[in-house]
Amino acid sequence: MSDLYDILDPWGPSNGASTGGSTAAIVPGIEESSRRCLDNVALPPVYEAAYAAAMRAGEGRVTRDVLLQTLEFSDLPRHVIGQIVLAADTGAGSLTKQDFNLALAMTALAQKNITPSLESVMFHKDELPEPVLEDIAELARSGANGSRPQSSSAALEASDDPWLNTAKSPGDLSASTAALGSMSLTDSRNADESKEGQQHQQRNSVDGNTSVQTFVPNINMEAMQWQLDMEDVSIKEAAEKGGIVFKHTNYEVSTRSFSSMVVRRYNDFFWISNYLIKRYPYRMHPNIPPKGFPDNRIKGLTRFSSAILRTPFLRRDALVIQFFTNTDEFSHVVKVGNLDMDAEEIEPEEELSSTPWTEVRQTYMAFEDFYGLVARDEEKYRTQITSLEKIARYKQAIGDELYTYSDTLRKSNAPRESISGSRKYHIQSPAKRALDSGLNELCMSFGDASLLEKSHGEVLKTISAEYLRRLYDVVVSMKLMMDRMRQMDKQREIQRIRERSDTSRKQLALLSGGDAPGDSGDRSSIERLERLVREDTAELDRLEHEQRCIEIRFYHELARYKCYECFLQTHYHGIVEEQIKHHTLALNAWRQALATANELPSNSLDFIS
Repeated sequence: MSDLYDILDPWGPSNGASTGGSTAAIVPGIEESSRRCLDNVALPPVYEAAYAAAMRAGEGRVTRDVLLQTLEFSDLPRHVIGQIVLAADTGAGSLTKQDFNLALAMTALAQKNITPSLESVMFHKDELPEPVLEDIAELARSGANGSRPQSSSAALEASDDPWLNTAKSPGDLSASTAALGSMSLTDSRNADESKEGQQHQQRNSVDGNTSVQTFVPNINMEAMQWQLDMEDVSIKEAAEKGGIVFKHTNYEVSTRSFSSMVVRRYNDFFWISNYLIKRYPYRMHPNIPPKGFPDNRIKGLTRFSSAILRTPFLRRDALVIQFFTNTDEFSHVVKVGNLDMDAEEIEPEEELSSTPWTEVRQTYMAFEDFYGLVARDEEKYRTQITSLEKIARYKQAIGDELYTYSDTLRKSNAPRESISGSRKYHIQSPAKRALDSGLNELCMSFGDASLLEKSHGEVLKTISAEYLRRLYDVVVSMKLMMDRMRQMDKQREIQRIRERSDTSRKQLALLSGGDAPGDSGDRSSIERLERLVREDTAELDRLEHEQRCIEIRFYHELARYKCYECFLQTHYHGIVEEQIKHHTLALNAWRQALATANELPSNSLDFIS
């Protein structure tokens, strides 16, 4: 049997084992010997050339994003590139030359169909293949926040949808990222760096003599947030329970990017989830899973935590950083931290940038149409998850029945005793002995086929269905955000105040229209109406500002939501690749069974001779 199906549950087993491989991937220092394995190895020139190009692209340092862009020149699948980046990155903010060389070595092994890992590099260090990185010199021209440049002939297709990415692959999406830059509107630390790369992008489509101009929202386009198969967090149940009288379960939360390990309880996760809703009411963010059963709870919390750290504006939130790095009890951190927990402030003019306001307004006018699309996406992904889980159960059942069938073919080593005691009972013809031997071999072939079916079912359940569930979580997050926007929409209230203000103005005009001054009652009425008009004007300005914030946030979050669809390429590539591997192994097993079946005796007279 191949080790193809020796696959770890991506959520991690219930006993809290690491989800991403060895403990060395989480605990700093445990893999130091592996990281130094290339120090005395003579590496080919492509290593030096690639490192120089990456340094120029990163303006003097190699960040995680620059490494991702470098490895895209290897033409490896994105999920393989993600595994290499996670293994090479130490979470220090930038990679050393040693880390970069390890990433290239793992890339070379992956191109030769060898599992990319630090252990593989250490094992093959004396016979490392040379990584193939075509046109690596183009990396320096793509910029620190860009990606692999496209040729000028690769024209973008026309579309009426201002956010529709016409890219046919994640590589093309990264090319769009190069044009957009990676400006995060909520990250003041990176605002100056990304301002130069953040450009307003226009796409022109020609239909006869008509040119249609569309706009791309100014959103953070860091590629890591779309890669739902990547995990940065490992959670396991702590050995000791917390509490003095009423015991509760503690969880050890290890985070690779922060190189930290903290202890948290479920209520801490629940608290941070509520904080995200209050702090970012007009954004998509992960949803806390229900407590459920302990096994499912660990999987759900791992998914929740990894989704937070994949999202740029959440990963940089001060309280989120404290949650994953501060070793004190989280309730104590909240009390003494003096952290900002108010809703984020939005400046519509800054976030709008060069996108026309009419573009934002027209998008928001189609709010209910987009809500229907999101609801259909929710139903679609729920059906797909259910179907994959059913297929996985059917595969498990087929495997069980194949094993039961194979067990009937097995010939017992000791013959049964004759009831009558006749010696003739124990005498068998050579054909019968050959048949028994052949059936024993067929039993093994059927057993192999049984294991293949059960392993394939496990892959569908723990990998494919779980990846779809992560995409389903994005859809649910979008729907919940739109529900919040529905409740906070100010249009009806704005209309009501405008009508009231217009009525007050008309009454004021009537009272103040006469030449002679009125009595004291008229003057008090005029003063009252003037006060009401001023209050309504101030309230109207406040509500219109909030409404503009809602509409701009919806415009940007809808763009983010659509970008997540690029993960479908990784998902379906994995499904199809696993199907091919499974059926190749199954075909080999059944061919072996056919060869054994052809050797079985077929002459009827041989059985009585």
